[in-house]
Amino acid sequence: MIQIALQICLAFALTAVLLLLLRRPAMQAGLVDQPTSRKRHGRAVPLIGGVCITIGFVAAALPADLGLRDYQGLFAGMGTLLLLGIVDDLVEVDSRARLGIQILAALLMAAWGGLHVEDLGALLGPGTSLSLGPWAIPFTVLCVVGLINAVNMFDGVDGLAAGTVAIALGWLVLAGAVGGAGAWPVLAGLLLAAISAFLVFNLRNPWRRQAACFLGDSGSTAIGFGLAWLAVEAAAGTAPVLPPIAIAWILALPVSDAITLMARRALRGVHPFRPDRKHLHHIFYRAGFTPGQTVSILLVASAVLGGIGVLGAWAGVPEWLLLLLLLPVAAGQALIHARAWRIARLLGRYLRRARSRGSG
Repeated sequence: MIQIALQICLAFALTAVLLLLLRRPAMQAGLVDQPTSRKRHGRAVPLIGGVCITIGFVAAALPADLGLRDYQGLFAGMGTLLLLGIVDDLVEVDSRARLGIQILAALLMAAWGGLHVEDLGALLGPGTSLSLGPWAIPFTVLCVVGLINAVNMFDGVDGLAAGTVAIALGWLVLAGAVGGAGAWPVLAGLLLAAISAFLVFNLRNPWRRQAACFLGDSGSTAIGFGLAWLAVEAAAGTAPVLPPIAIAWILALPVSDAITLMARRALRGVHPFRPDRKHLHHIFYRAGFTPGQTVSILLVASAVLGGIGVLGAWAGVPEWLLLLLLLPVAAGQALIHARAWRIARLLGRYLRRARSRGSG
């Protein structure tokens, strides 16, 4: 236990030190995010979060006696996506090339790592089993690529994507520790520690009005893949601790946001990966919420949704019932997007009333 605690401290400390040391070299190399009409920050910000998190995580994991041979695919996949993201942050990579490399990383997990979802559980009723059979690897690859892009698309305001991943990892660490899962909860804890160090520099607070660094595509895709690996490990690995539907609750907020937006773009004849200002957090912006308030609301929502999935599974709530309860959550998020302007006006009206009462 002492060794694990030291490794967690190492992951946090090394990530924090790298964030301080690499800031100036990144600015000199042009690895920065410049402000545009679509981005709210007012100055160039270094895109070093992904590099620092990945190095901090891997460096802290290597001394561990965790049978890391089984996790070569995890490190290789994160490293591949990190390099792709760095190139994409410097010179934009074609979306088809990005998708192809993401599929390759997912195959590293499903084929080389031997980690894939074979059974979705009793979603059709008590005593049933929804086996995927030959579709297990394609389904897993689809889910992994989908989550990578969901995390990347959710990275629209300081602390949101990294905070959401951190909350998801927190639920996985707790479930793994309670379930006595062995190695992977330790890796999840190390990744959580590295992301937490990044959030110290990225989240807005009374002492930091603007983020000192961003994840960049390199960071959002790398930690998205790491989360995907650990989520599948928790549901379908050698030591599963949660049913797949509980994992769906943990990941519900970013995944629903991505699916809804991509579906709406496709219906309008727009490329699914084309960036816009119609994400969930943009609705709160239109209503008048500050970036900090927006992130706080969405992180609390993500934590609550994850808690319903994990605690519901522990309480013995049937998997089919957890699925039925999740459907209106997804439908509600889709409705919010479909009525974005109306929802923003309603939220803005509520916010103005709350502020007037507070000032009075």
